[in-house]
Amino acid sequence: MEASIKAEHVSLEVPTFLQRDRSSSRWRSVFFGAMFDPPRRRVAPLLEDFNFTIRDGERVALLGQNGAGKSTLLKVLNGAYAPTSGRLIVNGRTQSLVNLSLGFNGQATVRENVLLRGTAMGLAPTYIRDHVDEILAFADIPEKINQRLYTLSSGQKMRLGFAISTSIQQDILLLDEWIGTGDANFKTKAIDRLQGRVTGSKIVVLASHRTGILREICNKGMVIDHGRLVYMGDIESAMDFYQSLLALQWATGSTRDIDFSKGQVCVYGCVDGVELKEPGRVRLKGWMASTDGQSPESLALRIGDSVHVAKRMRRFKRKDVANRFGVTDPECGFDADFRIPRVEDLSDLGGLEVIAGLPGTEPETPLRQSEQVRLAMRSGKEA
Repeated sequence: MEASIKAEHVSLEVPTFLQRDRSSSRWRSVFFGAMFDPPRRRVAPLLEDFNFTIRDGERVALLGQNGAGKSTLLKVLNGAYAPTSGRLIVNGRTQSLVNLSLGFNGQATVRENVLLRGTAMGLAPTYIRDHVDEILAFADIPEKINQRLYTLSSGQKMRLGFAISTSIQQDILLLDEWIGTGDANFKTKAIDRLQGRVTGSKIVVLASHRTGILREICNKGMVIDHGRLVYMGDIESAMDFYQSLLALQWATGSTRDIDFSKGQVCVYGCVDGVELKEPGRVRLKGWMASTDGQSPESLALRIGDSVHVAKRMRRFKRKDVANRFGVTDPECGFDADFRIPRVEDLSDLGGLEVIAGLPGTEPETPLRQSEQVRLAMRSGKEA
């Protein structure tokens, strides 16, 4: 049977409880306020309207910043969380390395915990009993078999959880970060086994910030931002999109309000130099790019109700920007001249807004201005 994962409008919401913010100089007021003012219940969306299909033979990298929803999605795929709306269809036996301590009980013995963890994974009791010694040998703790779990160190517990979780080959492998902890001997064993499990799995879904591992293992990428699936494609294009998303976040401050599902393309960038060449002639330097790799072609200055389009704009390579933000357009730098009557000093540009546009569109996207540029326009000194 071929393995597959299909999500149809999958969303996940969880209740949160918020206490009203109170300011008081006395601890008694805070204490009694908490007693008689119970927290309010609110529902927080963690995942919103996920639609995707992962087919047999695909290795999918989950890309996104911390808190984007990668681990939450893995827990939904593993069945730890049930979607609050939509439908998730999983064909194939699933193996998860999302929470290695799932099913553990500190008061139970190590032998009992192997049974508990294995049962939580859906393994048959006979299989678990037949492989207890093998699992403990791999974790390097065979002598701990009848000791209570709480007597083990955190490293020993991690090794035990990994040994149980990878004791059997499954169709679908879910990984929350590549294993990179433990002593040198165990790390070598763990990586060898993990690579074998990846090779033997029909589908792999891996969340990691280690781009080298993702490029080596995965052939597809899924970009998640603020609990939304904003891009899915081959691994290289997904990496490019994710780097553009990071640069866009830096340039605009947030990407929460952008509707990527409608194919919205965003321009981003920064003005990092301003110069008054002569009265009425302003020169700007900076960089700009877009989320789909197009080169923005128009640049303008908006002062009050008037818009002044650049009379001349030269593009050039900015390796520093590409190295820092991962901008895929190498010629993202610009050097532009503007003719603005009655400008005698840079301080005359105090209300200036720099806007850019894609080919065939009017300039309308504001570019970020560096602190040096803002100071220059306030003081009248060049930046």
